[in-house]
Amino acid sequence: MIPMGIGMVSANLAYIIGIGNPHVNMDFTNLSNNFIYWLQPFYTFMFSNGLIACLVFLGIGVMTDITFLMARPYVSFILASFAELGTILTLPIAVALGFNLRQAAAIALIGGADGPIVLYSSLRLAPELFVPITLVGYLYLSMLYLFQGKLDELTIPKRMLMTYMDIRELPKISPKEKLAFSVIITAILSLLFPQASPLIISFFAGVIIKEVGISRYVKLMDEVILSLSTFLLAFILGTLTTVEVILKGEVLKILLLGILALTLSSIGGSIGGIVVYYLSKGRINPLLGPAAVSCVPTTAKISQKVALKYNPRNYILAFAMGPNIAGVITTAIIASIYIALFT
Repeated sequence: MIPMGIGMVSANLAYIIGIGNPHVNMDFTNLSNNFIYWLQPFYTFMFSNGLIACLVFLGIGVMTDITFLMARPYVSFILASFAELGTILTLPIAVALGFNLRQAAAIALIGGADGPIVLYSSLRLAPELFVPITLVGYLYLSMLYLFQGKLDELTIPKRMLMTYMDIRELPKISPKEKLAFSVIITAILSLLFPQASPLIISFFAGVIIKEVGISRYVKLMDEVILSLSTFLLAFILGTLTTVEVILKGEVLKILLLGILALTLSSIGGSIGGIVVYYLSKGRINPLLGPAAVSCVPTTAKISQKVALKYNPRNYILAFAMGPNIAGVITTAIIASIYIALFT
C-alpha cells in the first residue's frame, strides 16, 4: 500500500495548484502526465501483456509448499470450488447494474481474492476499467483481516469451529512426488485452460524451482523478482489512479460489487466447509472452507486464528494451506473460462 500511495500522490500533484483557486482555468492533463510518463516503458513491458502478474505468480510459487495440497487434493479442490461462489454470482449482478459481460466478468473475479489474477483478467477483459478494478481488488485484499474472521464465526456453528485436527495425520510427500505433480498438473491445466496457462506455468515453475533446491534461483525469485515486481505493480497502479479515474461513476459500483464478491466467496467457503464436515463425519474443521478463498496465505492464517480462539490446541494452518493453494488454481481456471467466453 505504501508504494501505491506514493504513486497516487505523484500522479495527482499537478491538481494541487488548482484546489480552491477560482482564477485557475487550465487543462492539467499534460502537467499531470509529466509525473508519470517516465514509467511508460515499465507499463508497456510489464502491464500491457500481463507479465507483471506472471512474475508475481513466479515469486509466490517459490514461496509455496504444495505438500498440504497433495496430502488431501480432493478435499482441497472441493472446498476451493465452493469458495468461488462470489466469482460466479457477482457476474449476473454486475450485468444487472449496467456493466457489459466482459466488465462484469473482470469485476466478479475480485471474489477470487487473488490480486495478480484480478490484474491479468481485467487487462484482458476490460482494459478501460482495469485500474479501478485492480485497485479495488487490492484494497479489499488488505481488508480481509478485518471482516473474514467475523464472517466465519457468523456462518459456522461454534461446535464445528472447535473441531480438532491432528497435524500428525498429514502424510509425508517427497520432493520427487512434488516435482511430478507440478509437471503433470501444469501440462493438464495448460491444455484444458490455455487462457490461464501463463499464470499456471509461472506459479508451478516457481514451485519446481523451490523443490529442485537451487538456492541462488530461489533467492533470485523470492528476494529480487517478487519484491521488485510487487513494488512496481503497486507503484505504477498508484500513478495510474488519477482524479479522473477515481471520480468515474462506475467506481462506486465496483466498490460495492467487490465487497459483495468477497463476502459471497467467504460464505461459499463456509458452506463447503460445513458440507465436508458432515461428509467426513466431523473429522474436518469447516474453517478449511473459508481458507480456500485464494489470498495466499492470508485466509489460511485467518482460519488458524479463529480455530485457536475456540480451541487453543487446534493448529489447522497446515491443513488450511491445501484449500488455500487450490483456490489459486480454481480462480485461474474461472478466469480462463471468462476470458475464453467473453473475448
